[in-house]
Amino acid sequence: MSFSVSSIRKILLEHALLEFLPESSLEPLARFTQKMLDINQTLNLTKWIQVEDVLQNHILDSAFGLPNLKNLMEPVASSWMDLGTGGGFPGALVVAAFPSWQTTFVDSVLKKGQAVQQCLNAAGWNFKTLTARAEDLGRNPATRETWDGVVARAVADLPVLLEYAVPLLKVGGHLVTWMTENQIKDLNKSENAFNLLQVKIIEKKQYHLSGLSQNRWILVMKKFEKTSIQYPRIVGQPSKKPL
Repeated sequence: MSFSVSSIRKILLEHALLEFLPESSLEPLARFTQKMLDINQTLNLTKWIQVEDVLQNHILDSAFGLPNLKNLMEPVASSWMDLGTGGGFPGALVVAAFPSWQTTFVDSVLKKGQAVQQCLNAAGWNFKTLTARAEDLGRNPATRETWDGVVARAVADLPVLLEYAVPLLKVGGHLVTWMTENQIKDLNKSENAFNLLQVKIIEKKQYHLSGLSQNRWILVMKKFEKTSIQYPRIVGQPSKKPL
């Protein structure tokens, strides 16, 4: 199975998203994705293995966040994290669209981080991977409150994700996440986490992937105050006892 530039160009053009990626980024993105699928034959990085499924559920789904991310662009290079990157998405789209950003791909599973590094090498992209738990990064003075932005897709329910991500952000930093319609309906369950972590939703965008009965959403959140030293709690606590 071969992943082509033309297939990426076609699906992004159909959804008016091609303008957010430089033409020169499409070939590296195709190589990244092909390498991910090659590795997936022996390491479970994604359940999507057919070209059309990967195009829709990784590349297109990730690309729907690019307009929101572009609105957050700074005149100087920004430091961003793809938290819980798995097979490398949405981080690969962030790198393709915003090559000046210092993007780090983070996963708690060593083999997944090593796989993403191979994909980055195949693409010719000079970006870093990091194997770590979000709770540990958030409690480490060297990494706490050091990122301008975090992207996260299919990582955890929002109250848990907030405790993972917000302590990593600088004051004024942004968390961008992809959500299902059911998750959006449960937003009220995150009110306590929003208050405790001093973060607010500043943008919501609805979109649709063909073949799915429900719509999906992009949420952009902004951090307004320094995070209390209480958060994040130790490894495992955010998921066992969500805020």
